[in-house]
Amino acid sequence: MERKSLFYVSGQAIMGAAAVLIGVFLLLDNLDVLDARLYLRFWPLILVVFGAVRILHSPHGGGRFVGAVILLIGAVLLVRALGVTSIGFHELWPLLLVLIGVSMLLGGTARGKFLGGDRTTPDSYSVISAFAVLGGVQQSNNSQDFRGGELSAIMGGCEIDLRQASIQGEEAVISTFAMWGGIKIKVPPTWNVIVQGVPFMGGFDDKSVKPNDPSSKRFIVKGTAIMGGVEVTN
Repeated sequence: MERKSLFYVSGQAIMGAAAVLIGVFLLLDNLDVLDARLYLRFWPLILVVFGAVRILHSPHGGGRFVGAVILLIGAVLLVRALGVTSIGFHELWPLLLVLIGVSMLLGGTARGKFLGGDRTTPDSYSVISAFAVLGGVQQSNNSQDFRGGELSAIMGGCEIDLRQASIQGEEAVISTFAMWGGIKIKVPPTWNVIVQGVPFMGGFDDKSVKPNDPSSKRFIVKGTAIMGGVEVTN
């Protein structure tokens, strides 16, 4: 039986809440009600919350690694903003190597659980998982029961070829995260691509051909692009 979290918070909800709070503070500052600078200096909390949520809800090691990196960046920026320490990324960047190593040791790309359900199926390639950090990843998948997966790119790129894959159910869902990086997904022309991603100084670009058949299988792309991009094409 598929299990879903009762307290799931999406990246879109976090970004939306952050935009509302920042807008409110700026509005009150313009009305001379308060000094927005006293509150906006805590903006790295957005990264901390976003990273923590990704760690808690990501079904893959790659997604949890991305969450750890974002949380680390937010924590360092927050501590510096509060004047607690002057230590920055120049001193702490080796921690990224530690996180990469831990992720590999824990089997970051191993198959396990997906969206709270059991990923063990007769087709071992039904779900795809990949993450690129300071490099590139290229994968192809020809599963005839493709269900989705998770792709992450931080200062790197992922290129995924699904043109030989098929969807047996009604839809497949891909969760993406691009930060100073890019993700490119190639899909069959018979798939109906639906983009539900949230760009922040980045973008989601759907260049796929829209099928005429209304009963076409849906390929849903979710996630967040921060100063990065996600592209879907045929």
